[in-house]
Amino acid sequence: MKDSFRPLLQPSLTDLPRGPHGLARELVTGSQRQRLLHAMTVVVAEKGYIAATVADVTARAGVSRKTFYELFADKEECFIAAADIGRELMVKRLEASFARSSAQSLSPVATFRASIRAYLELIAEEPDFAVAFFLETAAAGGRAREHQDSCRSWFAQTMRAWHAKIPGRRRVPPETYMAAADATYEAVCRCLRQGRIGEVPALEDTVLYVCLALLGVANPVADAEEGEPGEV
Repeated sequence: MKDSFRPLLQPSLTDLPRGPHGLARELVTGSQRQRLLHAMTVVVAEKGYIAATVADVTARAGVSRKTFYELFADKEECFIAAADIGRELMVKRLEASFARSSAQSLSPVATFRASIRAYLELIAEEPDFAVAFFLETAAAGGRAREHQDSCRSWFAQTMRAWHAKIPGRRRVPPETYMAAADATYEAVCRCLRQGRIGEVPALEDTVLYVCLALLGVANPVADAEEGEPGEV
């Protein structure tokens, strides 16, 4: 997916002028918050959530410890805020990509493939975000996991909405969509754990094959090639 967006959580204003500058307080605070959220993502990706400290984050962001605690209660709150905003940005970007695919009059399977491709490419293009929030959320505790679960739920609901538009579709248990989302998530996490984030887009055929199989949707090319996933 090649779009003109900034990387997720990349601060829009990084260098505030020193000394008196006349900038609105809201602008300054917003910049500091953005820098802390971005720094949290980078530090957690590098060191892991448990080892990451507030001092690490403030040093990376160029923001004082005092300012950190004016904006966030603790490390957990900052991490959850970064996860929440990052998820919102990811969803917006993917929804825009999915809308473009839907407007191209592709077959249902080709449209679904394009959506999977956009999702996997976004992950590969965002290594810090992917490592921090795919691999380190479990270490951050229950509140953070709730945010991650909401992201998988969005993917499952998107899949369900696509499936509902297929004429003569096979009915599947409601939890099937979440199972497909979970399988996709675990396939991505395996690549990340093994340091193979650049190979995440290569999961496209596998993810498509697994999701279509779970949803009982025929893959025309795979069927023609005796069950081997292929281009649609």
